[in-house]
Amino acid sequence: MKRILNAFLVCGALFFAFGNILLADPTVYGSSGLITVPTAKSLNYKEMNMSLDYIAGGPKKEELYYKFNLGVLKNWEMGVVGGTVPSEGVFVNAKYYLMSDNSRFPLFLAMGFERLASLNKSEVYLIASKIFQGGLSGHFGFKARFHPEEIDPSIMGGVEYFYNNAFSVLADFTGETRVYMLNTGVRFYIIPEISLRLNIINLGNAENRGIFYTFGLVFLKFL
Repeated sequence: MKRILNAFLVCGALFFAFGNILLADPTVYGSSGLITVPTAKSLNYKEMNMSLDYIAGGPKKEELYYKFNLGVLKNWEMGVVGGTVPSEGVFVNAKYYLMSDNSRFPLFLAMGFERLASLNKSEVYLIASKIFQGGLSGHFGFKARFHPEEIDPSIMGGVEYFYNNAFSVLADFTGETRVYMLNTGVRFYIIPEISLRLNIINLGNAENRGIFYTFGLVFLKFL
C-alpha cells in the first residue's frame, strides 16, 4: 500500500509540474487506445499524456505501470512504459497515423509497434477505427507478436460508448499466444483534464490465467 501511495504522489507532483492538463487515455500497456487494444487515433503534435495503472489479481498479484506518450513530428506518437514490470527495463511504443476520410463519421487507420526491445513481447499492429453516430466507436485490427523462434499472429478489436461527456463504457479483446482475452471497463472524466478508469481483464478466464483488475489515473496536455 505504501508503494501505491508513493506512486500516486509522484503522479501528483508531475501534474503540478506540467500545469494545466487536457484529457486522453492510453491503454494499460501504453499506446493511446481502449483497455489493451490501441486505436487508430494518435496524439497530435506536441500533445502528451501520462498515466499510472495499479493492477491486482490473477497471476500478476500486484503491479504498477507508468506510461508517457508524446505526439512527435507529423502523425507520430512515441511513448515509454515502465514500472514494477517490465523486468527487462523500460519499453518503447510507437504509432503512425496513416489516414482518415472526410466523412461526418470518419474512418481512421494507423500502424504501430508496442514493447520494442522486449525479448518475447514485441508487437507490430495495424488498426482501423470508425466513429458512429450516438457516441459509439468501433475498432478492429491485426497484430503479430515476435517470439525468439516464431511469430504469433492474432486479431483484436473493441468498442467504446459515451453515455455522456463524463462517462464511457468500453470492451475489447486481444490474442496472446493463441489465447483470446475479453476485457471490459469504464472511464470517468472528473473534469475535461483528468480521467479515472477501472478495467476487468480476462473476463472469460482464458486458459485459467485468472481475472485481474486495473485502476488508472490519466493526464494530458499540450507542450
